[in-house]
Amino acid sequence: MPDESAPRQGRVLVAGAINTDLVGSVERAPAGGETVTGRSFEIFGGGKGANQAVAARRSGAEVSLVGAVGDDDFGTQREAELRAEGIDISSVVRRVDVSSGVALILVEEGGENRIVYIPGATSTITEDDVVEALARTPPDVYLQPNELPLESARAGLIRAGERGALRILNAAPDPKDVDPLLEYVDILIVNAGEARELAAPEDATGALPNLAKRLVERHGIDVVITAGVDGAIASYRGEVMRVPAPEVVAVDTTGAGDAFCGALAARLASLVEFEEAMRWAVTAASLAVTVAGAQPSIPLADAIREKLRSQAFHCT
Repeated sequence: MPDESAPRQGRVLVAGAINTDLVGSVERAPAGGETVTGRSFEIFGGGKGANQAVAARRSGAEVSLVGAVGDDDFGTQREAELRAEGIDISSVVRRVDVSSGVALILVEEGGENRIVYIPGATSTITEDDVVEALARTPPDVYLQPNELPLESARAGLIRAGERGALRILNAAPDPKDVDPLLEYVDILIVNAGEARELAAPEDATGALPNLAKRLVERHGIDVVITAGVDGAIASYRGEVMRVPAPEVVAVDTTGAGDAFCGALAARLASLVEFEEAMRWAVTAASLAVTVAGAQPSIPLADAIREKLRSQAFHCT
C-alpha cells in the first residue's frame, strides 16, 4: 500500500531472489545429530529481493522487481502475492528447467533464526535480465541484495549508475562476495557481523561508528550498519550518525534487515533527507520483528508513521 502522504512517490527497482520460506518454530535449534520437536510450521513468501520489494512498496514507493522463479506451484504462488502487493513483476522470468528458490528457516524461542538457502532459479538470472529490467522501468533507486550471480550483479549496478539511479547494495546473504561490486555502489548496507567480515583485520573489533568510517575510507562509498536492538549507524557524506531503535518485543527476526533495506530505499527515492529515511527504516525493521514470517511482518506506512509519532528520536 503506498504512503499517500509522501511528498513524492519515487520508483525503486529491486534485483534479487524470490523464495518460499519454510519456517519451523522450535524452543532451540538441534545440535549435530540431534532431533528436536518443533512447535509449528508455516509457509511464507520470502527471498531478500522479494522481501525488500514488498518493504519498499509498503513504504510508499512504486516498485519493480527483477528475479526468477521455477515453473512450479511455489513460483505461481509467489508471483500472485507480489502482484497483489502492487509490485510490477514484468521483469520476473519463469524457468522451466529449475525449481523456485527455497529457504529452510528455524526460529528459536526469543526470535533468533537459522537459515539454509537454496537459490534455485535465482542462480539463472542473467546480465540481460537485469539490464532489460532497468531499460523497462528506470528507477530513482536501484536496490540489490547480494543474491544474483556476480556478472549479473555487476551489470545491474553499472547500468543503474549510467541511468542516474542511486545504487544501494545489501551485502547479505554472502558478504564475502561483494568486494568486486563495491566500486559500482553508492550506499552499502551491512549488519554488524557483515561489517566486521568486510573490514580490515585491524578494524574488525572496533566500535561500529568507527568501523563504518573505516569502511567508507577503504571503499569510498557511504555505509549503513544495522545493529538490531541498537538501531543503525551510518557514515554518510562525511558524517556519522546513530539512529536508536524503539523498544519492541521480538517474536521473529526473519526479514527485519529486508524491511530496513526496502524502507530506506523507498524514502530515499521520495527524496527525503537521509537522516529521516534512516529513522523510517529503523522503525520499519523494529516493527518487523514483532510479527512472525518475513513478508507478513513488513509494516505498512501507516504503522511506521504511527510508531514514529510515539517515539522521541535523537540521532547522534
